Amino acid sequence: MRTQFLYEKKLKGVANSVQRKQEQYRKIVHHLYYNGAASIAEIVKTVKISQPLVASLVDDLIGYEMLLDNGIGESIGGRRPNLFCINPEYQYVIGVDINLHTLNLAVFDLSNKQIHREEIKYFDLENSETYLNVLIEKIEVMISGLKIPREKFLAVGISLPGLVDAKNGLSHTHLSIAPGGLVAFIEKSLGIVAMLDNDARIMALGEKAFGKAIDKDNVLCLNLSNGIGLGMILNGELHRGKNGYAGEFGHILIDPKGKLCNCGKIGCLETLTSGKVLVDNVKKAIENGQPTILAQYQKVGKKIDLRTIVEAIQAGDQFAIDQLNQMCEYLGKGLVTLIHLLNPEMVIIGGKLAHAGKYVIDPVTMSINKYAMNRIGSETELLCSDLLDDSALMGTMANVMKRFLSF
Repeated sequence: MRTQFLYEKKLKGVANSVQRKQEQYRKIVHHLYYNGAASIAEIVKTVKISQPLVASLVDDLIGYEMLLDNGIGESIGGRRPNLFCINPEYQYVIGVDINLHTLNLAVFDLSNKQIHREEIKYFDLENSETYLNVLIEKIEVMISGLKIPREKFLAVGISLPGLVDAKNGLSHTHLSIAPGGLVAFIEKSLGIVAMLDNDARIMALGEKAFGKAIDKDNVLCLNLSNGIGLGMILNGELHRGKNGYAGEFGHILIDPKGKLCNCGKIGCLETLTSGKVLVDNVKKAIENGQPTILAQYQKVGKKIDLRTIVEAIQAGDQFAIDQLNQMCEYLGKGLVTLIHLLNPEMVIIGGKLAHAGKYVIDPVTMSINKYAMNRIGSETELLCSDLLDDSALMGTMANVMKRFLSF
């Protein structure tokens, strides 16, 4: 499906003329989306179009209701200028964050505000027709509840773990049975443009647009949840690699004599440090009589998963803290390889384990200090995401707007 704003569907004339007008409109919308309300003179400086033409184009966009007159701005000498901004209610973006055991849905207006958000727990990801149909049903129920006309939805942005070919809208790990590919299936089912990418790369886009990576050019974003994902901002841009598979950090070799990984290889980092490993190790220890708050959780029927383990860590449970520390030793070793190769200015830890805060940052920092060259390691800032569970949802918004505002 074509990526078009509503007003672009109304443009008529010779193809070359329509394309040129569309590009001019998008330059203006691009400036206002990324910079906020601006005067005609401020827009002219960025878009490199004459002032009379910009004024005419802005009038057109106001007529289409894409832009609003935002009132009078501050004077910089002379008459106070009119300011213009994007109409936040002109269209909306649906964010779909698919995880192994949960589903997060959100709707954003064009000011990046979440007007709706919901989390569906215990929604286990499976490569089945049933899952796909229930996924569409959940999105349809949300749309119906919001009472927003379907044509007002600009796109559906999707975040999904595993190997994802964003360019062709294909997932090769999860939901690969979708007829024609996942993007084609969702577009056909919903009648809305869809865009897909790997969860770690989507998280990186979210951090770059709305989080701690704003104004940073070289940042590594780790998604520490059930597995380990990596999104890389290099030279200010998201790095996808040749086929869009860059960032499989969890599958670098750490222990040649180690365990079999779910990717089919031996001794991957994910077999030593991941949310799944942490949960498995904790459960085995509890079965063997390990004293821990988590054993009490289990007795009262509370599920032992990443959420409850992080709760125990935050409550000061020494066993849970020790288990995380052991994992972080291996994580730090793996990160040192990336730091030596890429020399990032920042490493952001996101995902469910980011909720552990200092309990994950401190041991990883110790491991990096132990194994990294001091000159390189000491200049890399390590911190947890502020966006936390919203990072992928915010990233879906960033991914959609980046594509729609290209020209």
